Amino acid sequence: MSQAVAWKLGRFAAREVKVGDCIFDVVAYDKKERLFRLVECKKSSKASKIGHAFGQVAAYHATIATLGDQFLDAYSKKIPTPMRLKRWMEATDYYRRIRIASYVALTERACKRIGLIRSLKNLLPEVGIIRVKTDGICRSYLRIGKVKDYKVALARPVTVRILPREK
Repeated sequence: MSQAVAWKLGRFAAREVKVGDCIFDVVAYDKKERLFRLVECKKSSKASKIGHAFGQVAAYHATIATLGDQFLDAYSKKIPTPMRLKRWMEATDYYRRIRIASYVALTERACKRIGLIRSLKNLLPEVGIIRVKTDGICRSYLRIGKVKDYKVALARPVTVRILPREK
């Protein structure tokens, strides 16, 4: 699943980026938007597992705020094409803040639990949904009957301030 999501997010996508005690399933940088995309992948359709994925995303924001330098180091080691210093400065506003869009990648079966997903989106409205079909194709909308609902799957980017290191 993470391989399919990484492929969809492009050449600056990396899988299994370890920072502190967190492992980010997929991290990608979009240079046009100056935005990092974080994706937590879950294959289960159980309510507890879907809810856990949303909770992990919240923990990732806190991890980046406190370990921003380690996040950037771990990510830069994983991407196949290194980013130039100028691009890093743009991406991090000179190492002060990072713009992040967070997503939960779910199976088609899990995405049919629209009531649960709407409830979780009320708690964490900035988290987006990526629907991963059984053939590995990723979609940025949920199907509600025959209607494609892009709004419920939309991620709202947030800015995470990189906190100074405690001594």
